[in-house]
Formats: sequence, structure tokens, C-alpha cells
Amino acid sequence: MSTQQDRILIVGGGPSGLIMANELLRRNVPVRLIEKRQGPSHTTRAMTIHARSMEMFEHMGLAHRLEEVCLECPGNIYHFPHLPEDRQPRTDYRVLPTRFPFYYKINQNDFEQVLREHLFAQYSLRPEYRTELTGLEQVGERVRATIRRPDGSEERHEHPWVVGCDGVRSFVRQAAGIEFAGEQVAVMAMMDVELTNVTFDDRWMNYFFNKELFMNCTKLPGKYWRIYMSEPTGEYVNAAEPRRAFQEVADRLGIGFQVGQPEWVTAWEIRNNIAERYRRDRMLICGDASHVHSPSGGQGMNGCMQDAFNLGWKLAAVCQGQADAAILDSYERERKPIGEQISEGAMATHEIVMGFGVEPEERLHYTQEPGWEERTIRLVSGLSHNYRDVVDVPAGLRPLAGPRAGERAPDALLLREPRKRVYDVLRHPGFTLLIVPGADADAQIALGRQVRDELERRFPGRVSSCLIRDARQTQAAHPDPDRAVLARNLGADRADTGFDFDHAVPDETGEILERYGVGAEGRLILVRPDLYVGMVCTPEEWRAVPDYLAQWFGRPATTRADAVGAAAVS
Repeated sequence: MSTQQDRILIVGGGPSGLIMANELLRRNVPVRLIEKRQGPSHTTRAMTIHARSMEMFEHMGLAHRLEEVCLECPGNIYHFPHLPEDRQPRTDYRVLPTRFPFYYKINQNDFEQVLREHLFAQYSLRPEYRTELTGLEQVGERVRATIRRPDGSEERHEHPWVVGCDGVRSFVRQAAGIEFAGEQVAVMAMMDVELTNVTFDDRWMNYFFNKELFMNCTKLPGKYWRIYMSEPTGEYVNAAEPRRAFQEVADRLGIGFQVGQPEWVTAWEIRNNIAERYRRDRMLICGDASHVHSPSGGQGMNGCMQDAFNLGWKLAAVCQGQADAAILDSYERERKPIGEQISEGAMATHEIVMGFGVEPEERLHYTQEPGWEERTIRLVSGLSHNYRDVVDVPAGLRPLAGPRAGERAPDALLLREPRKRVYDVLRHPGFTLLIVPGADADAQIALGRQVRDELERRFPGRVSSCLIRDARQTQAAHPDPDRAVLARNLGADRADTGFDFDHAVPDETGEILERYGVGAEGRLILVRPDLYVGMVCTPEEWRAVPDYLAQWFGRPATTRADAVGAAAVS
């Protein structure tokens, strides 16, 4: 049984805090999750879940539940007023190389409820509502927190770490003395409402705009529509009668629908801010506490959750004594550039649809640049986010085709029946070593056994090694259509390799060879717990794998990148 002093204090029960709690608890790290709101939200702000987040939720075992409460959205239509309907630019997400080639629309309150239900079902944890952090200070190797309970009384505890997932006005960020520089870029209002006389395709996100007005409309799960509206003066955004203001903007843009009685309306300033650092001593910030930007593209909540997904496994390793606290410097080093990319991408879309004062005809050129659609959908979906420029890998490795260290680890179908994918192999809290032999399979499998045994000796329980062997030769040798016969033959192949049933998967499709660029030289692919490639090498270079892992789980000499990060924190 953990005590208050053992627990990581997570401040903020929104999506970032809930993901952070999940990532620590699934690694047996105790947490306390507090939230100053009166209770669960019944309104919705963010409404999009992109492909990379769905891959994360599949890894966590949540994707199936989200699929039940979401609506698929193919992408965005940009309604330039001077263009005919069949020539309107689009960003169509259905071409993405993922099991989720679209994005989901969901009410944020429903989404957060799914996360809370998962936490309670799996770990018996619920956010403590009406519980507010009122004081925070670093005391040696601990953080002393003063917390106001629902009855108004106060308690004081010392925690090993505090993670501020407490939004734009983060108490944790302010207590840590972290600057949050930025600027206001617009004002916006949004409404959840029933509409009538809708003439456009409600599956898509529809952007309507002219020189001075912007409106974005799409259908939510259930009976309501989400409408965003912006203009430079604040006349409509801050109008005393929002329903009338929204209707007038829709009429001036020629959209044609009729606005019903709003279920919920809000207005706010759109800001573009990013924290100067993501950590000070044992206080960390995550999500909106560390970066906020234009909602264009719907990346905000997704980027925040990915922050928590990145930090969670690292903080767990530190708390369990597996790793030195220096690895936490990689959190800012990896995620701050992503926050900056999200801000830049959001502002690029912002200039197209909210470039007020500029005629839409003059903004069209943004959408005509070569590669604009592909670049946009890969960035907004999160599939192109990477840590290539900041990761450390052993020197002298042979350059290889396929995803590089720091890039997203692609999924691939391995077995058609019963279905098995690469992401099924990765679905556990640690690192995964994929051993994919090439032409000289027997020799490379033997090398795979060597690296597997060495990893278990040096890093017991932290790496799962899985052999993925091309099964098409077995299929060609046994063309019997009986699946049971083929399964027995594939099973015999597995048994001969020295890898047990849970750590050997035949590859029937060859997709992994294509998506990871595997040639005759074979591959060792080390995948991090957050579904990014840690490093790649040939089986003959297998000694580089434990050398790489030492930066996470050993206490090696400080690397160049760690030294830079440590200097920034000190």
C-alpha cells in the first residue's frame, strides 16, 4: 500500500492528467490525481482525435471503446467563396498509412469520461474533484504541496515528483517560475447547437470564410453540431445574443443553415504561447501548461496527450529506480520542438481560414504549394512528428533504409487469420526488440537469440524480444489450403527458432519488410514504449542495442544531448 509520500502528484484531471495517470499506473507507479473543478465536465471544448492518438489508445487498450462513441471524419473542406464546390481544396486523411486513416469527432466530455472509466476499471483510481493545489515548493529531493480539500481544510504532503497538467493558467508552472511567453492571435466563439437546412456534407469539417469572417461547422456524435466563429473586431464573438450573432455570420457567409437554441456557448482569446522549459527540479509541466496555440486543425488536445505519453514511461523508470533522473531532460528536448511544430502548423492553417484583412483569393496560394495536402495531413495527424534531430544512438552504425531513430514506428499486418499486427507485439509497457531476419535467416536468428539473452541479463524485464520471420517460404512449401495444417507448420517453424509462442510471429504478408525497409541484411528494430523507433541496426551489429539502452536504464557517462538538457534545467 502506497503512502501520500510515495505518490506522484498529478495536478489536473483533463486529458493530459488522465493519460499521465494511466501511463504511471500501468507501470505500477502510485499516483494521486487532483482536480479543482467541481466535478466532471459536461461541456465539450476539444473535439478531434487524430490518427497518432488513436495508435496510442490502441496501445493502451482503449481504441475499441472510443470507436463506439466517435464519428469518423474524412478530413477538411476549405470553402473559398470564389471557387465552385468541386474545386474546393481539401485535406483528405483517408490516404494516411495507418489503421486509422481519418480523424475522429467526439465530445470532449464523453472522451474524458471514457478515460476516467478506464482508469477506474483498471486501477481503481478516480480524480479527486474540488481538491486544489494552493502551495508548492522544492524541498531537497522532494516537493512539498499544500492542497485544499473539498471541505476547505488544508493538507501538506511531500511528493517525489509533481506533474502540472493544469492548463494554460497552470499553478505548477507559476510555482516553478517557468516563463510562458506568447501573444494573442485572435478571438473565437464556439457553440454546440442543433441546425436545420444543412446543405453541405456533414461528415467533413467545413471551413467557411471571407475577408473578415470565419466559421467552421461539423456534426458531432448525437444531435448537436459544433460551430466555431471568429472575426477581428470581437463584435460577433462577444455579442450579447450569441444565437443571433452566429446566425448573422452564417448568413453573411452564405452557408444557409438555421441556428437552433444553443446547448452551450463560450468565447475565448486564441493565444500562441510556449513555456521556456518543461521542468524545474522535480516539478514538470505537461499539455496546455507547456504550450497553447490556435485550434486550427484540432491538434491541441492530441499534442497534449502525446506529451504525457512521452513523459509517462520515463518518469516511471526513474521512480522505480531503473533510470537516472537525467533521462527526464529528454522529455523537453523531444516534446518542445513538437509543440513548436504544432504551433507553426496551426498558424499555417490559421492564415488560410482566419487571415483577416486579406481576400480569400489571395490566401488560396497556401493550398496550391507542392505537397501541401500530404504535408498538412501528416503533420496534423501526428504521423510525421519525430525526434530525429535530438535522439542519441550508438556511433558507427550502418545506414539502413526504413524508419530512422526517433521516427514513428509503423504498424504492419503480420497474420491474416487469426489477425496479428506489429502493434499487437508492441502492446506492453516496455521496449520491444523486433528481430526480422533477412536472407541468411538461421545465422541472423542465432544473433537474435544472443541479443535477447544479453538484454535480459543486463535489463531484466524491460525489453520484450520478438522474432518476426517470413512465413511465405513455409506457405509455398505447404500449399495445402487447410489453415489448420498451415498453422501447425508455422508453429513448428516457431519452435525451431528458440523463441516461444509469445515471442515469435510468422509474417504472412511482407508488410513489415516494406514499411521498415528490411532487405537481405535483416534488421534489429528497437521500439520505445511510446511507439517511436529507438534505434535500428543489422543483426551483426547487435551489440549496439544494449549500448543504446544504457542511456535509459544504465547510469552511463553523460551524453552530449543530456549535458545540454541538464544545463537548461540547472
